[in-house]
Amino acid sequence: MADVLHNANFTLKEKLDELTRELQECLAQQTATGEILRVIAGAPAELQPVLDTVAENAARVCGANDAVIFLIRDDVLWRAAVYGSLIMSIIGEAGPRVDCGNVPGRAVIERRTIHVHDLRAVADEYPGARGLAQGVRTELSTPLLREGEPIGVILIRRTEVCPFTEKQIALLQTFADQAVIAIENVRLFQEIQNKNRQLEVANERLQELDRLKSDFVANVSHELRTPLTAIKGAIDLLLREVAGPLNEKQTHYLARVRSNTHRLAGLINDVLDLSRIEEGKIDLQAERVSLAGLVHEVVETLKPLATEKEIVIRATIPESSLLVWADRDKITQILTNLIGNAVKFISTGGRVAVSAIIDGEWVRVSVADNGPGIPLEEKDRVFDKFYQVAEVGGAKPKGTGLGLAISKALVEMHGGKIWLESELNRGSTFHFTLPISGSRQADSRVNVSSNLG
Repeated sequence: MADVLHNANFTLKEKLDELTRELQECLAQQTATGEILRVIAGAPAELQPVLDTVAENAARVCGANDAVIFLIRDDVLWRAAVYGSLIMSIIGEAGPRVDCGNVPGRAVIERRTIHVHDLRAVADEYPGARGLAQGVRTELSTPLLREGEPIGVILIRRTEVCPFTEKQIALLQTFADQAVIAIENVRLFQEIQNKNRQLEVANERLQELDRLKSDFVANVSHELRTPLTAIKGAIDLLLREVAGPLNEKQTHYLARVRSNTHRLAGLINDVLDLSRIEEGKIDLQAERVSLAGLVHEVVETLKPLATEKEIVIRATIPESSLLVWADRDKITQILTNLIGNAVKFISTGGRVAVSAIIDGEWVRVSVADNGPGIPLEEKDRVFDKFYQVAEVGGAKPKGTGLGLAISKALVEMHGGKIWLESELNRGSTFHFTLPISGSRQADSRVNVSSNLG
């Protein structure tokens, strides 16, 4: 009976010892894997620390005398990281060629793990191993594969005939995968860095070209204003018959010239306004302004144009005493652009509605029309510089396409925002917001505006 108990206790102790060893191995493996991942995460742009850590853990956890990581370049295995007591057997950075005469070369060519239990027993099969071995008996080599293509190989060695276990082989393959991840991370990081540098250079160039373009347009516009002013003055003198009486046909043609001159002056002013906005040379002269009064002034100014097309403009401002904190001239320009565009694009007999509602410490102004509407794919582009929406089946309208871009910039200078709601063949509504006089937002907008120059 005592012998039976003794044997049972001995068996239990053996199993317990075996379980303890397995737990220790698992812990060592997890610790090694965690350390490699930590190094990968901590140095995404540096490859050497990761490869050094992989080589060290591969040798230590797998019980090898040394570990070497090679990377492939020009069909030669170049040493990238080493660890262990046998590293002096590999002289210089250049290692063996990629061929089947050595263990790591064959692992690369065959894209699989090669495990040689005793190099002396297969010396004829691996003649190239003699220069690398120098006392090495057991070798295990696993290729580093990226998307199935070899980029390197990891080699571990022992000086005695002691084959590696299946767990150690699997673990070396895990180490190889981690090395590939590190190499790929560095490659992608460097690629992103290069792309970023290229984008920075391209962006700087584009900004320089944009500045040169703006300077050119501004200078040309300034040069055009002087002769244009002279032309306008001369036409006005002729129409007032200062130089002598005109017949009906002469008056008609001069009136058309004056109309086109006014339109050209408007285009030049738009270009100059946008140039000044982009250069930060526009200052807001903010004050308490009656929104209803501003809307009434703009509507009255545009009524003659609307009357010609039998278009009705209706303004509805719920509170006539509503005051906004804004630059009178800039808001007049915004309203003129939005209402004028509506009158320009809708058909004869159409309607334009201007309204406003209070939304907290802001007021939202809306300009709606029952015109042709704007296609969905063009809604996000209407505020772009020089962009114009063409009528369905027609050409793009005359003008610079700067009115909405200028309006957007001016609204944002007030701290507000502008947007469009539209449905094809059902009309369009432009909304923009302004701070109500006396609100905290209005006060902060004044501070921002004063720094724009």
